[in-house]
Amino acid sequence: MSALQNRGVTTPLFRNRMLFLTVSISFFCQLALIYIPLLQHVFQTEALGARDLFMLLGLAATSMGCHEARRWYERKLAKDEVLEERMGMA
Repeated sequence: MSALQNRGVTTPLFRNRMLFLTVSISFFCQLALIYIPLLQHVFQTEALGARDLFMLLGLAATSMGCHEARRWYERKLAKDEVLEERMGMA
């Protein structure tokens, strides 16, 4: 989530395909580490229960939503500043 949240302020979420692909691959690799028995043995992990998994996904979604709201507000402020500068120059 951190990589997606810290992209450029003006960069839309799904425009950077390479970032989205990289984060998706990382997510599925992490799921493999905790759910595939051979990998569980090698990396000494245990499968998460549905409740724990959904709690983590909910926390990540909440964090992502808060950051997107902040980014929306920052873009709005930047747009307002540009408009004020243009009005001052006219």
